[in-house]
Amino acid sequence: MSASTIYFHSPAGLVLAHSLDGYAELRYLPSKRQPGDLAMLLTQLGKLLLARGWHKFLSDNRQMTPYSTDEKEWFTSQWLPGAVPRPTPLTGVVVLPEQVVARLSFLEMSMKASGGSLRYRTFQEFDEAMLYLTSIGH
Repeated sequence: MSASTIYFHSPAGLVLAHSLDGYAELRYLPSKRQPGDLAMLLTQLGKLLLARGWHKFLSDNRQMTPYSTDEKEWFTSQWLPGAVPRPTPLTGVVVLPEQVVARLSFLEMSMKASGGSLRYRTFQEFDEAMLYLTSIGH
């Protein structure tokens, strides 16, 4: 993994720029997200990707807590259909959450992404995700 710089930080997570390798990273933190935290994280992720012209990101969900009902609604109505500005096409390489309930929560949402300009690839292990991420073009 290349050196990164913090683009955005909140109690819910980080958005990092990996400039040498041309991708962004979303890293969830284990704290309980407050209303609007998920929207802010993904909005900042979209801004970074657009500013740099990148079409891929790593989402390190290992410490993620389950999505709330409001977050699920926002994710499916705003993030997945592209209402939040972000590049298209876009590939998200995801390391699944360690908590089973959080993992199921994420998988439920990511299955709704099929067929759009946002593609998710999920991995159990961080190293596998990184290997895939580095194998796809900028």
